[in-house]
Amino acid sequence: MSGIEAAFFGSLVRDAELKRSRNGREYVRAFVRIGDGDAAQWVALSAFDEQSIVTVERMTKGAHVYVEGTLTLNEWTAADGAQKHGLSVMSWHCRLAQIGRNKPKRERTERPAPSASAAGFYGDEISF
Repeated sequence: MSGIEAAFFGSLVRDAELKRSRNGREYVRAFVRIGDGDAAQWVALSAFDEQSIVTVERMTKGAHVYVEGTLTLNEWTAADGAQKHGLSVMSWHCRLAQIGRNKPKRERTERPAPSASAAGFYGDEISF
């Protein structure tokens, strides 16, 4: 079965791993959960883009990712003889999503000194 192009947000089920293909090319291997509850889908991810390889240490369990790639439905026979099905994606673009715990922390900025109009009744400064 040929794959279809897909783009989605999901959460990593466990920490992503850096792997090396037979021809020596590095890639990221991860498992992503898309959706919640009974509607959740699990997708096996192989990402070959340089940015995902560089940030693999930050791709930890629970991190949110944005993925673009070719989605495929796989079929195999389990050890017990049961037919199994699963989704996988060969990604050309995988990034940590800038939401939730992945959102960069803003640097703390110094507050400006209170103006004269912010003084209390007796000339005391009002703490903000």
